[in-house]
Amino acid sequence: MPDNDVCVVNARVVTMDDRRTIADSFRFCDGVVVAVGDRESVLRVPGDPEIVDLHGATVLPGLIDAHSHLELLAYAWEIAEDCRAGRVSSVAAIVDVLRDKANKTPAGEWVLGQGEHYQHLKLTEGRYPDRHDLDQVSVNHPVMYRASYHLNVFNSRGLRVLGVDDHTPDAPGGRIERDTDGTATGRTYDMFAALGGPQPPLGALVDGIKRAQQRYLSVGVTALGDILLHTEGLDALLTLEDDLLLRTAVYPKLPTILSKEDITSGRLGAHFATADPARLRLNGIKIFLDGGLTAGAAALHDDYPGQPGYRGELAFTDEEVREIVRIVDDADLQIAMHAIGDRALDQAIDAVEALPEARHGVLRHRIEHAGNMFMTSERVKRLARAGIVPVPQPAFLLTTAPGYVKHLGRDRIGPVMPFRTLIDAGLPVPGNSDAIGITPDQHHPFPAMQAAISRRSQDGAVLDPQEAITVDEAIAMYTRWAAYSLGRENEIGSIEIGKHADFVVTGADPLTAPDLGAITVEATWLGGRKVYSR
Repeated sequence: MPDNDVCVVNARVVTMDDRRTIADSFRFCDGVVVAVGDRESVLRVPGDPEIVDLHGATVLPGLIDAHSHLELLAYAWEIAEDCRAGRVSSVAAIVDVLRDKANKTPAGEWVLGQGEHYQHLKLTEGRYPDRHDLDQVSVNHPVMYRASYHLNVFNSRGLRVLGVDDHTPDAPGGRIERDTDGTATGRTYDMFAALGGPQPPLGALVDGIKRAQQRYLSVGVTALGDILLHTEGLDALLTLEDDLLLRTAVYPKLPTILSKEDITSGRLGAHFATADPARLRLNGIKIFLDGGLTAGAAALHDDYPGQPGYRGELAFTDEEVREIVRIVDDADLQIAMHAIGDRALDQAIDAVEALPEARHGVLRHRIEHAGNMFMTSERVKRLARAGIVPVPQPAFLLTTAPGYVKHLGRDRIGPVMPFRTLIDAGLPVPGNSDAIGITPDQHHPFPAMQAAISRRSQDGAVLDPQEAITVDEAIAMYTRWAAYSLGRENEIGSIEIGKHADFVVTGADPLTAPDLGAITVEATWLGGRKVYSR
């Protein structure tokens, strides 16, 4: 007899299968779906099932965040002090918040603060803090304020701890901001890993990730594509394996966590030899081709506004990127390439196109942030021809996308988040958040789905309404298309026979609700077991 034989009845089951079947019942045994249809047909399966009556509630497949950062969410939500715009309105207020934290922190330990993208536009002073501001927090503690993963500011003690002096070189793709006399201002752009920035203790990170995954389950997310940026993040996931609920496909960063030799020798894969691949698996490798636009380090073909001659930074040469893509493809892994600027985007596409044509589309190599902007018709065609999966961030429509327009101008970047164009070109756009804790609900799929439909940002602006998508497409982003981007469409992404019994019970029917952003998650089931109840 199966451990758990359950029949869910009296429901509106949005299966998201190829035919978009709407069923009223389904059944699963030992966490795997064995029947979908009407009540009578699913009850005909031999056995003595437990009956779960949902009284007409809607069921969706478990939602999937194809680009997440568990370690950064643990940092922002559970470890760092909140310095976001909802709490502070000035640099002086950031200093006050962090000073209070320093007064409760043993001398010599790091004081860590979490801000948000483009926060300088929201602060009274119209700028980010610098080392002189953070020196007012403490001279006995190293201090770091993070506006995004790409932009970190340190006080003088923090710079000394990290070994930054007048002669410290910029890392490829990164930059240490300096005064006219060459002294570091404390602001760094895409230098965190290169400088060995502060990491929380492993125990704190493990506990933080445990709590972060509960937040994901509460919004219906059951699976992730998790981008790992530091060895501590990888160690935490491997430590967590028995307590890891979310189905997590990981993409460790090269070179921070691993080397090319780790890939070719199999040393990286050995870390996952004892892991349950249904729960934790090595999916691919992450590389950063450029920095963030929010940090002014995205690699552009043309100069940044007001910065003659400056076009951002590339972390690798074209030849190096082609070699990395070839090595990862030979290892039967996906490459996930961070490419924000148009110059980095072209470098990424070129590298995949350089693979033998027979390899195009086989592993579904990904370009993270492709599809946020710079999507010319020629680039869209090249993505489709090479079988590349673009991974734009629907949640950014609510928050960051208006900043793209203000920063570079609409004529230069083209339509923002052109999902209609990408989908019509045959490109399955995976739902994802790139959440790092900057905004409290960025990890929540339903507001992002609504933004992809309405094209409306949090400030009320409507961005390129011609790129709006349908409700069905918005749900597909976070189910079947996200599963496809992870190479897991035969396991998750729809409610079908043979797939994991991962599903969500919602407070309203997304297919008819006037606002997907207001939909609540009443329960989340993973592998046939209820793991969250509202």
